[in-house]
Amino acid sequence: MKRIALLLTTLLAATPALAQLKPTPAPTETRPVSLPPPSKPASDASGQAADNARLRERLEDSAGKAAPVRPRPAAKPQTAQVPVYDQEGRRLNGMRPAGPGRVMDTRTGRYHDTVPSGDGVRVVR
Repeated sequence: MKRIALLLTTLLAATPALAQLKPTPAPTETRPVSLPPPSKPASDASGQAADNARLRERLEDSAGKAAPVRPRPAAKPQTAQVPVYDQEGRRLNGMRPAGPGRVMDTRTGRYHDTVPSGDGVRVVR
């Protein structure tokens, strides 16, 4: 009984002291926040104007001298036809590589997983 009374007295005495404590401030309130000043661009306006003038001169000089160059059509990447075998070791025709470890059956449009096998790949079902 004395212990409970002593405990209650201690709690009641500590309550006003706890009420006087300030809550912890936000991190930006504890230290000043200062941002660095904005940096100036690497090239000033006069340097950029000179660069633009030189480029314009080069374009005007080359405009009348040469015919326009046509871009080449993009070459299709050559994919080496790897032989594809079924589970019994028979060669399957009409299979097209569809990515690492994948082939597509061009007749059915289905994709199959493959694993390396000898000189080609073997379909896993």
